[in-house]
Amino acid sequence: MTIINWGLLGPDKLESERRTRTLGLAVAVRAFNDLAVPNLGGVKFSKNVFLACLGIHVAEKVRLEGKQVSNIQVANAIEALGCILSFEKNNWQSDERLRGNSKLAGAKDLSYKVVGANNYYVTQPMRMATVQLLPGLGLVESQGERFNSYSLNDNGLKLVIAGCADFKCHNSSIVNFLVKWVLGNHRSPRVSGLIKALAPIYSLAADAKAILKDRLVSGNDESALRRRNALTWVSNINTNPCINWRKPSELTDLHFKDIKSGAYFFILRDSVMMLLDAIETAVANEKSGSLDLRKGTPLDLQNALTRVKSAATSFVNLSHDPTPDKLALSFARECLQSQDELIILSVVERDNLVLKVRDKAVIKGSAFGGEQQEANDAGETESLFPKGVSFRFWNLYLLNIDFDGQLDMWLNKKEKADE
Repeated sequence: MTIINWGLLGPDKLESERRTRTLGLAVAVRAFNDLAVPNLGGVKFSKNVFLACLGIHVAEKVRLEGKQVSNIQVANAIEALGCILSFEKNNWQSDERLRGNSKLAGAKDLSYKVVGANNYYVTQPMRMATVQLLPGLGLVESQGERFNSYSLNDNGLKLVIAGCADFKCHNSSIVNFLVKWVLGNHRSPRVSGLIKALAPIYSLAADAKAILKDRLVSGNDESALRRRNALTWVSNINTNPCINWRKPSELTDLHFKDIKSGAYFFILRDSVMMLLDAIETAVANEKSGSLDLRKGTPLDLQNALTRVKSAATSFVNLSHDPTPDKLALSFARECLQSQDELIILSVVERDNLVLKVRDKAVIKGSAFGGEQQEANDAGETESLFPKGVSFRFWNLYLLNIDFDGQLDMWLNKKEKADE
């Protein structure tokens, strides 16, 4: 069974290991998140940005030595190495800053040949969260958002230098050691300096954080203005929570309207996901394996349908849709069709993965999982931010805590609260 807890933490794509439902809304989702905190991507920890830049820098140097490697191969290997070194330090305890607790368990050979092999590390490394941020904040040069096409510029190089400045490995600089590591050197990376430089459980050097923060707030365009204002807002959110949609003084009117519209859209999207889970459960409970809507709408779906229609009405009543071609508004109107049967058919056709439509019946799709538990859509920080607000504000909130050197303390408090 799958419990989906989206709320504030909902990512650009709602996904599990076995299925991804985008509902054809990826463009709208991206638009709302970019309007909320432009160019932040999925980043919430400064060390991840440093490791991605370090990976690019090392890959460039290795290629100059004549070995053909891609940015992705090297960055993934360095990130995997950092996670292994972290797990060895914390006795393989799960940590929000790490990936691969199970997949990397028992790692002994830390040579690049092993750690850099395809499928050695997780399928979604933390590097992926930096793809938009790196060019967006001017840390790399690129013709697009393909990590393999990135080349580090002066800003990115300054970040790498500052992040490595305090550390050595076998009397060599961190960068030189890693270049030799990729080229096949077998000297052990289990050295204090390298561990502190790479391991995400250790804070990025303050000078490197200052460089990243400067890139985040620099500029005079609309995107930079929104990032600055957003950072100021999250900096004050603990003492002045915003849970009732009263406009914060830190944000412009248009920025706030875009944020509110996005939140209402995300609430609608999440309610549709819950409806799809309810439909999946109904199909699972049908002996025929299909739900024939010509027989009427099952009573078990009524609560979920009511939530969808209520959320759609709230979005439409805002009269503000900044997405391309009014994609969000079109989606909301689909959810307000005159007959429940038409709403169900519409959202299932958008799914077309877990569930499919055949004539007037809903049938199992390739990723069908069976009966679903009712999702809990309570956002983790609704005591600070309005319900449904872009997950990027939560990430920026954490990044700001990181900038202030308070991340370890915050994570320890959170861990105790979760126990």
